[in-house]
Amino acid sequence: MNKLMYVCVLFLLLGSTGSLKAQDLPTEQLTDNIQVDLKSVRHDPKTDSLTVDLFLISYSRKPREFKLNTYASQVFDAAGKGSFYALIKMGRVQIRLEERQNYLHYLLEEEVPVSLTFKVANWGKRKATKLLLVFEDSEEEGHFIQKEVNL
Repeated sequence: MNKLMYVCVLFLLLGSTGSLKAQDLPTEQLTDNIQVDLKSVRHDPKTDSLTVDLFLISYSRKPREFKLNTYASQVFDAAGKGSFYALIKMGRVQIRLEERQNYLHYLLEEEVPVSLTFKVANWGKRKATKLLLVFEDSEEEGHFIQKEVNL
């Protein structure tokens, strides 16, 4: 009888330690079933550039296209002035400002974290306060969502 009780308790404990799913996250952390986590914000005085590293995780049940509007996505300083990127890198996809690409396309898989890096040139001594991500809604083509990430 004690062995049966021990096995039942063990199964209950193992069953309750599942992975974190989208329904377990507070709704303010998810935007269009995408979780955005800030990894780091670094200023390099040698190159006078600011680098913002993020992780994006899709909680969609199927792979989905992530379409980032590169010109609308900007880093803002304490004075509220937005700055364009010099480089955006998502996974293995890389876009430079001089390439004049309006959108970055990336295929997000369910629960697979993908790094997203914004590099801004000529940053100076300003303090970065937020990053505004603008990406297409997965449900409505042509409708774009704005997600503010506090830095």
